[in-house]
Amino acid sequence: MVWIVEKKVVHHVLGLGFEKVTIPVRVTFEFEVKEGAFLPDTLTIRRLYNRTILEKRYPDLGLASLERAIDTRVNKEIMTYLRDCGFLNEDTGSDDGP
Repeated sequence: MVWIVEKKVVHHVLGLGFEKVTIPVRVTFEFEVKEGAFLPDTLTIRRLYNRTILEKRYPDLGLASLERAIDTRVNKEIMTYLRDCGFLNEDTGSDDGP
């Protein structure tokens, strides 16, 4: 059993119709690998982005939908990382997210 901690910056592009905003999201995730396979129940994710600035600049922005979109983007990046590193086996690998 090995615990792995990774840090990445994921960029979420927010299309507002009149402009596109790229939001950098700092992501720290850790998980356990046992016998070379990722254990999905051990995954913890912490993400950080400047929500305050987004609220000030775009007061009508739906923050709940933004949170869901960022979560989806982060989960997709993490699953891609796990697949690329060979930690996913057929039982744990899916495109639905962790």
